[in-house]
Amino acid sequence: MRIAWTRLLRAVVCFVFCMPVAAPAAVREDGPQAQSSKSVAQGPGPSEDRNAARHTLLSDVSFGAIDLVQTRPAAPPPPKLHRRHLGRGLLEMGAFMSYSATNYWRKYASFIEDWQFKLTWRDQRRKFFTSEGLRLDSNNFRLNWTHGAAGALYYSFGRTNGLGPAGSFLFSAGGSLFWEYGAEWREISSINDHLYTSVGGMAIAEALFHVGSHFRNRSGVANRLAGLATNPMVAINDLLDGKSRPPRVPVDTWHDFRLSTGGLSGARLPESGRAPTQRAVNLDLRVVTLPNYGGSGRGRGRYGSTVDNAFHLDLGMLGNAVEVFGMSARTTLLGWWWKDVRVDDRGLRHGHDFWLGAQIAWDLYQRAPIAPYDGHDLGMKDRWLPREQPTRYTDKLSSVHFPGPTVALTTYAGRLRTRLDLGAALNFSMVNSLPFNQYSATHDTMGAKTTLHNWGYYYALGATITGRAEAEIGAWRATAGFDYRRFRSIQGLDRYQAHVTDDGTLTDSRLWSSASLTARIPGTPLFSCVKVDHVDRRGWYREASAHAHETRVSYEIGVSF
Repeated sequence: MRIAWTRLLRAVVCFVFCMPVAAPAAVREDGPQAQSSKSVAQGPGPSEDRNAARHTLLSDVSFGAIDLVQTRPAAPPPPKLHRRHLGRGLLEMGAFMSYSATNYWRKYASFIEDWQFKLTWRDQRRKFFTSEGLRLDSNNFRLNWTHGAAGALYYSFGRTNGLGPAGSFLFSAGGSLFWEYGAEWREISSINDHLYTSVGGMAIAEALFHVGSHFRNRSGVANRLAGLATNPMVAINDLLDGKSRPPRVPVDTWHDFRLSTGGLSGARLPESGRAPTQRAVNLDLRVVTLPNYGGSGRGRGRYGSTVDNAFHLDLGMLGNAVEVFGMSARTTLLGWWWKDVRVDDRGLRHGHDFWLGAQIAWDLYQRAPIAPYDGHDLGMKDRWLPREQPTRYTDKLSSVHFPGPTVALTTYAGRLRTRLDLGAALNFSMVNSLPFNQYSATHDTMGAKTTLHNWGYYYALGATITGRAEAEIGAWRATAGFDYRRFRSIQGLDRYQAHVTDDGTLTDSRLWSSASLTARIPGTPLFSCVKVDHVDRRGWYREASAHAHETRVSYEIGVSF
């Protein structure tokens, strides 16, 4: 079993790091719409359209030819808003990595737990060329999920300097390789750090790149501040460009930005019995970058750039303290689209927009700890730290979702607009074991997986299925959604596997479901909203099993912008 897991994890890492090479045209640099076509379009210059289509086809290695049939030409692709500065991107990356490496080595005594290899040929050969050097690390939960944020910064060095998703992915993946094999030469090369930095960083940064670009291309102080907050590298590189920076040309992308806050009831920490969370803060940022989405026209084709993006932040507050912290990002990197939308005499739309694409995602969910040992210890010298019995670990989960299929269908029937999204993916996750606190009450957990014993979570491979439905008519909007995940622990790859004496398999599942009703206040950007969220958790570890569920109801007021 150990060999099987090792081979599977190596295959996953290899797939992730080879993805841009295997499909260079599927995730192209920003530019003309990548679609092979046989045009029968009405409008000026049909012969010019055919020649342009042939040029696009010859210059783009596509997944396959899909004919374009239009009764109205599609909207032109967005203009290139970020000039290519590969040298500057590499310089920014090098400066940041140098600073980080210097800071890391200055504080290296805080990471004594990671010292496993000496600077000798014998030890470095073990790290680079044997399975001893590629393992799952034993660091705490917070330290590990933040590698996604580091990867997002690496990716942004490329993306905001004019590179496309494929080239920018090489920044995040390359940065991870340099850090794990160069800066951290005394440590194992961490599988989880590689995946969170490369794939997780890409999911976060690509979504925020398009959100930040939306604000960047619009005038006004509020847009400058919003752009700086969502993607500071865009603003920094604009400043470096000076007068030569690209013009601020608003791009007609569909977007839905919402910030809301209000009362929240029903959420509590079962392990502590503390009072329910009192206030919710939510930020939703959604941008569709498929040209002419929502506009009139008819056709089909392949779009080789980013199609759809979303970023979500969810805070549950108890007084001034954050009790529940959630964050997620997703992006659809490429896709095939079908469109049939017409506008009647009253200016109302009828028809549909549909796409099928490849989506990646990253997310985080964490409860505030109630035990002082839950996630704060660093500099440990022992493989297994002393823990109370039973333990009191709170819920925590973070996942990286590998490229998987996603479909989106938007329909228009006069004043009524509906949208249905469905997706599926395999995931790599850090999962809190639901039955572990119960299990530790009657069992000595010294010798269990190090992250499970020390921090209350384990590494897992799993599957994700998601769905979301939305209907909007006039000032009213109703939404409903679900997210189901099932996890199974990865065996045989613990940093200290040779010393693990209780390597039992863990399994957990989660089903999130939600519904909301929103009313827009006429004549203003304000809205009111009521939401119901429910989570159902189940878990198994050896003879222990557990089941928990929770329902939260929030009443919010917010602003669309």
